[in-house]
Amino acid sequence: MSRSKIVLYGHFGTGNIGNDSTLQAALSNIEGLLPEARIVCVCSGPERISERFGIEARLIDPLPDGPQPKYAWIPSWRIRRSVEELTSLYAQSVWFRDTSMFIVVGTGAVDDSAVHSPWDAPYDLFKWCLAAKLGGARVVFLSVGVGPIQNPMSRRLMLGALRLADRRSYRESAAVKYLGRHGFDTRKDSLYPDLVFSMDVGRWEGEGWTTASPMRIGLGLIYYLGWRHDPKEGGQIFRDYMEKIKSFLKWLLERGHTVRLLVGDHVDYRCVDEIHDFMQTPALCAYRDQVIAEEITSVEALLEQISQTDVVIASRFHNVLCALMMKRPVISIGYHEKNDLLMAEFGMSDYCQFIETLDVEQLKKQFEDSLAHHALLTEGISERLSERRLLLATQYSELVVMHKAVL
Repeated sequence: MSRSKIVLYGHFGTGNIGNDSTLQAALSNIEGLLPEARIVCVCSGPERISERFGIEARLIDPLPDGPQPKYAWIPSWRIRRSVEELTSLYAQSVWFRDTSMFIVVGTGAVDDSAVHSPWDAPYDLFKWCLAAKLGGARVVFLSVGVGPIQNPMSRRLMLGALRLADRRSYRESAAVKYLGRHGFDTRKDSLYPDLVFSMDVGRWEGEGWTTASPMRIGLGLIYYLGWRHDPKEGGQIFRDYMEKIKSFLKWLLERGHTVRLLVGDHVDYRCVDEIHDFMQTPALCAYRDQVIAEEITSVEALLEQISQTDVVIASRFHNVLCALMMKRPVISIGYHEKNDLLMAEFGMSDYCQFIETLDVEQLKKQFEDSLAHHALLTEGISERLSERRLLLATQYSELVVMHKAVL
């Protein structure tokens, strides 16, 4: 049987622009290099992915909650569930018999941010990797983020999935350090940039920076509730963050700047709504026309918005990354070490803060400094972008070799 199928895996199709842009970058490059391959995506939102990219897609977890009727004769629910899972694993392994590679595509695929149970994303990842191996496919982790994984069972499942891989590459050095602390052997693994750097953004770059005043500021918002994304425990974190963002926004508007609101996930519109209400207060009414909030549902729309800015302040990793791709100086208000590492790679460590300890006065100083050194920062960003594109071209070439070796 010819192994002409390539399976791409990830939490795509849920409204997270960063995740979907990662899939888009990988899909575009793999299709260009292997036009004869049949590409299937296993994801969280298969209908949306099929409609947008015109490829076959299937749901990550096809099993319904609770026991299926055909196993109703088994008295114990736990035993019924185990039988269902084993049956599902067998069916999945058979499905992989015409597959050359099962690729976990970028993103923070190996951490437990916003994961409420080990039996959700961590178990799904392990099960699909195991099924692929049993079906004879090569398992590849492609420029993924790793850690932290706070839940011990989630860590066992996710590191177990990594151990099943034939090839592993990580998007930041912190992944290697994290895995080393947990006794994971990474000596044969590689470091490559985030896959989104392989997207072509030429049509959106435009002229960029102008010396005209007022400046055009991109303000990236995030509905952040702490690492676990728990509304009950993280509510105060979010309220504190929004109050600081409103204070900074008011400061920008009072100086005549235009502010364009950016999002990276559909949940971030909760923040946009709060800003809209904030702008209705008497003290802000005079500045309404200076705040622009246009719909952003794709990476193309995000890039279009960034193209109309001079400086970007953002929290979501791929909002920061896309701004760098557009050669815009960025201030990162991050919630994960990955933001700081990315900024350091572009020589911008002085422009980072942690979201839960955000200091508005420091943010103002960082903003003013980014304006004062805009030309120098932009030049440094440009030099580093070409290096990343070349590295990713090499990684895609390695996938081509792997695919053809198992046909």
